[in-house]
Amino acid sequence: MLLAFGLNYLALLTCCLAMARHHRALLGPAPSPGRAALLRGVALTGTALALGVCIHQQGGEVGTVLWLCLLMVSGLVLVALLAWRPRWALPLAAGVPLAGGAIALLGAR
Repeated sequence: MLLAFGLNYLALLTCCLAMARHHRALLGPAPSPGRAALLRGVALTGTALALGVCIHQQGGEVGTVLWLCLLMVSGLVLVALLAWRPRWALPLAAGVPLAGGAIALLGAR
């Protein structure tokens, strides 16, 4: 579940980084049109991977509902971080999916 949360969070963050305001706040200058399109593609891929993880773990019906709930929670966390501590958003985007993947690999044994 942490892996799906992390993937959703990463996807929402990349979607936010495709917008000029958030890109300037976190990374410097506004993104080029090509970079913005790439970030949106990564966001779409991340949400699809998170949906796949949830469906694999919980089945189709429950997995889809779990994915939507995790998407909502990760969005709330991201909005809170962007409003309160914007510089914490990037390290969290790297750490949570890695921690979730490590826990998923260790739990699979």
